[in-house]
Amino acid sequence: MPEKKLDDLSQTQLAEMFNINGIGPALTIKYFSKLLDPQHGVMATLSAKVGGIEDNRLGGWYSYRASKAALNMILKTASIELARTKPNIALIALHPGTVNSRLSQPFRGQQIGRDPLEAVSDMFHVLEGVNKEDSGSFLSYSGEKLPW
Repeated sequence: MPEKKLDDLSQTQLAEMFNINGIGPALTIKYFSKLLDPQHGVMATLSAKVGGIEDNRLGGWYSYRASKAALNMILKTASIELARTKPNIALIALHPGTVNSRLSQPFRGQQIGRDPLEAVSDMFHVLEGVNKEDSGSFLSYSGEKLPW
């Protein structure tokens, strides 16, 4: 469960969240970005709005928020580097919204979550419209640019 206060922090949970949400996607970017079509390749990582520093109004969820913020920084930094060698590609962070899934169920996901197929469809629609100027952006499933 997410930490609600500083006293709930643990090294184990912090490490696990950074492995899943930061290190794994960073290595995916490292290896799969080499396979992008240099003329119009698009690569997205799944981030989360709660990983945006400007969005944090409620606090809590320390390790999840921090790991998604780390992912956002990795993606932004990689997009700057890749723009030098592959200027026509786009690397973006994509927020799927709250999706009705096992992950979201403990947090009222069934009540407030979106249908998984709808979420995937919306994200593919966003990806279809992404261009090189969007590289390094944080986008929602509706295509809205989100603040970091």
